[in-house]
Amino acid sequence: VYTGLQTGAIDGQDNPLPNVENMKFYEVMSQIVLTSHLVGFDLLTVSKKVWEEMGADKQAKFQAAADAAIEFSTQKHLAREKELVELFKGKGLKLYEPDIAAFRNYAQEKYLSSDLAKDWPAGMVDKINAL
Repeated sequence: VYTGLQTGAIDGQDNPLPNVENMKFYEVMSQIVLTSHLVGFDLLTVSKKVWEEMGADKQAKFQAAADAAIEFSTQKHLAREKELVELFKGKGLKLYEPDIAAFRNYAQEKYLSSDLAKDWPAGMVDKINAL
């Protein structure tokens, strides 16, 4: 990707901001669009079998610890994103923040009027949007 950006063989890439820094893509990029769709949050999973074997007390403790860890991780990731925005601005990159609401409305209109949406249960998009 780096060489492709550098030579112009490709004119864009899609990565979280930490990857842009780690892979030094910023050296061969001129702009970043801050869509926030790839913020590097971590994922914690447990199998159903293990979860059920824990019992209610351990499940509650596990969930509380997981919630605290996820909150900690979220705050660290968001703080790092802010640092990287400033770093990239300092390196001369142009950073853009798109109108997310307009983008969402346009995309949903196209999706909901397509055949792709016909199998979704009524109200599903509203439930997703409420998240």
